[in-house]
Amino acid sequence: MSARAYADSSFLVSLYRADANHEAARDEMAQATDPLPFTPLHRIELRNALRNAHSFGQISDKELRLALRQIEDDLREGLLVHVSINWTDVCHRGDKLSEKYAAKEGQRTIDLLHVALAIESGAKTFLSFDNRQRKLAKAIGLTVRP
Repeated sequence: MSARAYADSSFLVSLYRADANHEAARDEMAQATDPLPFTPLHRIELRNALRNAHSFGQISDKELRLALRQIEDDLREGLLVHVSINWTDVCHRGDKLSEKYAAKEGQRTIDLLHVALAIESGAKTFLSFDNRQRKLAKAIGLTVRP
């Protein structure tokens, strides 16, 4: 798996629903030249976040259906690309990140996993709106956008 950019779930959620970061996510994707890796973690976390937004009344039934359909369309069209993951390597990398950074700043497991996935995918750029993940990605030398 080799990718120029890796998007965490916060970026993808904003891409597929109208929230405060939606325009920034769309602008970033308009400039993208390569597809984004789409892992099994993305699939469950993104779809669950959209379903939760629906259950909390933040998006309508129609918006949920459209967002879920758009994800599948983007996979078919190659904007998102399913990638296979060696989860042992990702978890090992996440544990090493935890060892180095968690004691100083605290890290959620999901933060460690997304940054580890970015490293394992060969990404140089990390797309995120999550401040913890952005900080961790910067600390290990990834370019963080938007």
